[in-house]
Amino acid sequence: MNEERVQGKKPDEIYCPSCAKPIKKDAVVCPNCGVQVKELKVSAEARAATPEEELEEGRRQLGGVKVLYWFVIVVLALYLIVMISLTIASPQLTEETYTAGGIVQSIMVLIFVFGIGMAIYIIPLVGIIKRKPFSVTFTRVILIITMIVFFPLGTIIGATLWKRIKHPLAKKYLNYGG
Repeated sequence: MNEERVQGKKPDEIYCPSCAKPIKKDAVVCPNCGVQVKELKVSAEARAATPEEELEEGRRQLGGVKVLYWFVIVVLALYLIVMISLTIASPQLTEETYTAGGIVQSIMVLIFVFGIGMAIYIIPLVGIIKRKPFSVTFTRVILIITMIVFFPLGTIIGATLWKRIKHPLAKKYLNYGG
């Protein structure tokens, strides 16, 4: 005997309006036929915002992070310029150490050290400006470094900006899914 089993509906199920098979009450899409059963619950504020407004809000949320990066880059660049000029005009240099090779070597060390510092902040800044997803993770790492190195002021700034980078519209602006 080849009897066909009739599936009964459980208390937490409803019937799909398209294929009439039982599905979970909270299902948005029928797993059998793929028809949308319910509309997703979206807040009125999110429904009212256009994609352009969402992107603008995401850009605004990231404004503080960009300001921090520009500030650190400018401070490091100014410090580098001051250190190079102090190295060149140093009164401690005597005749035997005042050679072009010695000065160039000192300047190269300064550029290397401060150049790496500036590059660490330039990479996520470019990522934010060009709306790249990698900038979220990179910014989190930079904020942690800022919080540790520039304690206690860096901790306050880092914690404030951490909320900004976690904002859903900031992530959407940067095309970040994680």
